[in-house]
Amino acid sequence: MATKVKLQIDPADKILLKRSLNRNGKGQQFFTHEVRRLSDPYVPFLTGNLKDSATESATSITYNTPYARRQYYEHKGDGLRGAQWDKRMWADRGREIVQSVASFCGGKSG
Repeated sequence: MATKVKLQIDPADKILLKRSLNRNGKGQQFFTHEVRRLSDPYVPFLTGNLKDSATESATSITYNTPYARRQYYEHKGDGLRGAQWDKRMWADRGREIVQSVASFCGGKSG
């Protein structure tokens, strides 16, 4: 004897919204902020102007100094601080960010 089961599933955009995973939503903003926050110790620092010039949008971080690009690609580094700070930070702390974003969105990292 066959049993009929009817599933009622919310649309994908409603599910994503419920978990703050909608486009440019709170989950994306949290992720971007965490990347900026944890990248700060990796950004070259002489006067602090480069680090302090960072601005966030939902999906990007921009460093607003005339020398930011050069520092990003050519800075020799001193301790943690140096070139390509986002990539080096991600190698060191990416797993931590994934866990905090999963927790923020009500899930868990795998």
